[in-house]
Amino acid sequence: GEPSWQPDSGRVSEVFAKAFNDWGMTVFTSAGNDGPALSSLGSPGSLTSVVTVGAYVSPEMAVEQYSTLPPSSDSPLQGSSYYFSSRGPTPDGFLPDVCGPGGAVAPVPRASLQGKAQYHGTSMSSPNVCGVAACVLSAVRQSGVKDCGPNELKRALKNTAVISGVADPFSQGSGLVSALDCVDYIVKNHGKEGQSIAIDVSIPSRNSARGLYIRDEIELDGPMEFSVLVNPKFSHSNSRTSSELDELLSLELHLSLKSSEEWVTCPESMTLMSAKERNGQSFSVRLNTQGLKPGVHYASVHAVDSSDGQRGPLFSVPITVIVPHSRFVTKDKPTFLLNDSSDESIELKNNGLDLTTTFRLEQGVPNRRFITVPMGAEWATIKLKSTDVSTGGAAPRVLLHAIPFVRGDMPNTECQLKRLFVVKEGVEDEYHVRVKGGSSLEMCLQLLWLANPSPASVTADVEFHSLNIRSPALPTLMSSQPITITPSSEFARLGASSPLRAEQLNPECKLKSVLRTLRPSSVDVTLGSAERDSEPPSDAELASNADEESSQIYEMRLSYKLKVEGDKPIEVRPSFPSIFNQIYDSPVDSQIWSLQDNNAKMITYGSCMHHASPTSLKKGDYTVSLLLRHPSCSTLDQMKDIPCEISMTMPSALSCNIYSELDKASTPAVKDDGRKPMEKKLLSKGSHQDIYVARPTDALPSWVAPGDVLQGALVLDKDKEAVSSMKVLYVAPPKSTAKNGDDEKSETKKKEDSLEDVVFKAKLGHLASLRTKNATVYKEIATTLMDERPESVPLLTEMLTFALEGPLPDGEADNEDQVRLAEVEKVYNKSLKENGGPIDPLALAQYFGLNEPDKDELDADDEAKELNKDMKEKRDALKKILLERASLCGIVADKDSAEVSQFEKAVKDLKQWSSVESLKDDDEKIKLAITLARYARICQEKMSLAISLLLKAKKDLSSGKNLKLLDDELLSLFDVVDGMSHVKENLNEGLYYRHPVFKRNV
Repeated sequence: GEPSWQPDSGRVSEVFAKAFNDWGMTVFTSAGNDGPALSSLGSPGSLTSVVTVGAYVSPEMAVEQYSTLPPSSDSPLQGSSYYFSSRGPTPDGFLPDVCGPGGAVAPVPRASLQGKAQYHGTSMSSPNVCGVAACVLSAVRQSGVKDCGPNELKRALKNTAVISGVADPFSQGSGLVSALDCVDYIVKNHGKEGQSIAIDVSIPSRNSARGLYIRDEIELDGPMEFSVLVNPKFSHSNSRTSSELDELLSLELHLSLKSSEEWVTCPESMTLMSAKERNGQSFSVRLNTQGLKPGVHYASVHAVDSSDGQRGPLFSVPITVIVPHSRFVTKDKPTFLLNDSSDESIELKNNGLDLTTTFRLEQGVPNRRFITVPMGAEWATIKLKSTDVSTGGAAPRVLLHAIPFVRGDMPNTECQLKRLFVVKEGVEDEYHVRVKGGSSLEMCLQLLWLANPSPASVTADVEFHSLNIRSPALPTLMSSQPITITPSSEFARLGASSPLRAEQLNPECKLKSVLRTLRPSSVDVTLGSAERDSEPPSDAELASNADEESSQIYEMRLSYKLKVEGDKPIEVRPSFPSIFNQIYDSPVDSQIWSLQDNNAKMITYGSCMHHASPTSLKKGDYTVSLLLRHPSCSTLDQMKDIPCEISMTMPSALSCNIYSELDKASTPAVKDDGRKPMEKKLLSKGSHQDIYVARPTDALPSWVAPGDVLQGALVLDKDKEAVSSMKVLYVAPPKSTAKNGDDEKSETKKKEDSLEDVVFKAKLGHLASLRTKNATVYKEIATTLMDERPESVPLLTEMLTFALEGPLPDGEADNEDQVRLAEVEKVYNKSLKENGGPIDPLALAQYFGLNEPDKDELDADDEAKELNKDMKEKRDALKKILLERASLCGIVADKDSAEVSQFEKAVKDLKQWSSVESLKDDDEKIKLAITLARYARICQEKMSLAISLLLKAKKDLSSGKNLKLLDDELLSLFDVVDGMSHVKENLNEGLYYRHPVFKRNV
């Protein structure tokens, strides 16, 4: 399983509930492998409508499967939970149901060069218990029980489970499954009233929690009486049948309520009926925690049939209460012994803030300390060292698992500390964890005993720290809200203080990535496959109507256009933050996205969990496609504008200076007034320091657009980055449009088009519209316009386009290349000055042979500026004509050796003006590479040079609609070069991946 933000919520919870209650399917799931601390239970193990299974290891398994050494003490090995098996309770008090053997030997792929492999974890225990349940169902069927449903089976598994070894309800639930006892239980109790009914239990005053979980010390001083709501669940068809109505109305269970512990008081009895008009029936429980010892305490209130107690509980209310160990030490009584042997204690240090506690670690037993975090504390430092005298044996390995607080909307993985260390005499290990004032910090140590179960003793020093960070939008270091420098401000303001002790302030702020938000460019909602994408009707609906149809699942595909700019490749990673990091509690059935290039090549995929690795993208156009599924079309319709976030890594981080004075931060670009950024300093206890984080003054990458968000981190103490860092955002402002005086003058002098120019442009536009419609009319108008303005470069460019794309004369389809080459030659001849055209190659060579005037010189001389513009236009037109001419010559020469000399001349002319670096368009670069490769092959007979030119172009170019032409040209080369068949085969195999014949949907 994975972490979930809120237990028992989302679409997976809904579907599992349908499977369990409506479709007669018993779902078994692993508890997870994130223990041993409490409240580490993830999803789907935290869902109600499943059987959640923890991992158990018996002494025999430890010896046989793991070759565990015997303990150095006289005590034998004990059965227990695996140290990593996730523990309850969830934030709403829910626990695992049962446990099963968590070790297995399984076959593995032959590629691993072994036949079988040993595995362990809750992913082993869950299928084990599922197999036990299958055997149980088979046995009871042979005994005449044909309709044992999921609720009856789950109740039987829990009520017959056995507590074995080290009892731990937080990981084992009701205990280790017992197949034979489960069979006897079902056969004996099948058909009794309420045996197959699901009964929901909730605590209305605690947001409908499924149990009671009192974790923080402040709750121990509050009201200890709670109302429990009990609600039986009935599955029924769309309209209740008479038998379903009779079942509902006839429910009347007389229940005895029993508490497992004296500190929990409950009523003696209750009568459970359908209670539909009241949404259930309720009773109250009272907790008396005053006499409880420090640590975690578990109790439950069981409801059993008052006339048939051997059935066991029909429902239970789990109750977990934590009494912090720190509650028992004060300045007047700084030391408290935790056991009679005095080898474990907790001590408050002289400063009245820090604590020292000792642990005695035994095989299979997690040792926990609960400490109330002082108000205002933001992180804790935990120092661990051995208190055992070395005996020369193997050093024990210990797992530290610290969870600083439990919130219903944050999984433990977002805030926990988990470290494995080796206990060595004279060695101290130091760790840091973020904490929250007033919450209970659990510090759990467990001996990793699978190899060496010998006991160990450890001392832990816990120190609390705070810089008491404050800002209007950032309550504490634990907040998920970032520091934001808006486009209109030059800085962000914070305040730091040291309320607990003297603290070091050594700040640094760097921005490392750019976030760009995209909206969908297209949305398409369709029905999924009728055979695959449907939800079947419930068993009750089918019993009422055998022809009841399944409900279809809808699919919504969204496309996002991404344009990557810049001269160098950029590391890019798409994501959808609003629904990211949600699997089991996701609002949709599934989500998957893909990133494709302009040729529909699939570059990378991603989903709802775990970021995809960043992908290096070159300049070009890309498409991000997102697929969402849900049975409600209206739900998908409300998500049709879901934003896509593109994270782009900057080539180098941008530093944001940090100042202690407002005037310095508000003018960050000023550097010559002797100012200095804030340096390392010590804040004495109780002192305060203003912190101003200025915007970056270095130039932003050229591809950063207004509205993009630069992301990084502010580290308050570089020596403790893990616990003193906060996210920083800087919203890119609009680009500067300010002009100096000379710019304004040049704007006023800007030449306006004459009436003749406007009319000619309109004629040229009309000519372009006729390009593919009527060749005869096109040529007549083109001739007229050429007579009118023979030196018009735009007209020549349009005529070149017609020569390449215009309709062919009748009967010339087989000679297309020769016909188009002849037309391009005509355009080339008309373009030359000697033929009355606008282009004088010699004049262009003379102009561009000198250094180009810089911008200031051009701005100061209008004639020079106009000449520069004119020359560039003519040069670009000449390069385009020469490239198309040489390309067509190469195609013709490849078919007719008589045309080789013309090809040689065309390439010679082309090389004088064009190179890969001088061309801007990727498709033109592709055409140039292919032309030069053909020249090397046909005219120079240098096959290796031709291949290297094409391979270099493939490596350097990532966009362009004609990338496949490079592969096609390479394949034709490999056909005529000896010994290249294997290379050709390899290239062919990847052809459809790089250049799909159709666009693949996610």
